[in-house]
Amino acid sequence: MRSKSLVLAGLLALTLSACSGDEVPPADEVIPDAASAMAEVENVRFDLAVDGEIPGLDVKAADGVVTADGAAEGTGTLTALGMDIEAEYVVIGEEAWVKGPTGGFQQIPVGDDMLPYDPTVLLSPDRGVSALLEAVDSAEPQGAEEVGGVDAYRYAVVFDPAAFAEFIPAEGDWNDATVWFDQETSRVVKAEFAQGDATVTLLLSDYDESVTIDAP
Repeated sequence: MRSKSLVLAGLLALTLSACSGDEVPPADEVIPDAASAMAEVENVRFDLAVDGEIPGLDVKAADGVVTADGAAEGTGTLTALGMDIEAEYVVIGEEAWVKGPTGGFQQIPVGDDMLPYDPTVLLSPDRGVSALLEAVDSAEPQGAEEVGGVDAYRYAVVFDPAAFAEFIPAEGDWNDATVWFDQETSRVVKAEFAQGDATVTLLLSDYDESVTIDAP
């Protein structure tokens, strides 16, 4: 009886191992597929949250929709004159419009202090997510879990620092990240960057939905 119990225990252990994070594909398979998948994205909804003080990044939160042809619209919380200000924004090419708590939209150039983070960078072929995934120094699988209703693989990723500096204008070494990839499409569904007590979390969803962005 003892030997039969040992056999059953061994089979159970093998079954549990097969269902665990051991099934997560190696990074050198998933990362290139993810870079290619993100390069083909036409538009995506994003949610950016900043927890803590991050020099060089005067944004507390931002959300909206961004398109591959350089347009975006949504809302955000930015820091200006020592205060957090809620604002709506529209970006089309090199022009942007921002509306604060009072008054209407003001037209400003992209990069103005009233729009300290340009969300169109997310789908930029040279500076966006796809470019960042092509500049991975190392990546290790961590497991599989659900993110926003999507089955995802989780990896610890170290990006090339120069490429990351183009992606998020934060001072310091922010190129270490945890990234979740959709198991079916290889697209990024979540990325988290941390340094000390500060964290930047990016959620991506609703890929390639019908989107029209017009100047206000």
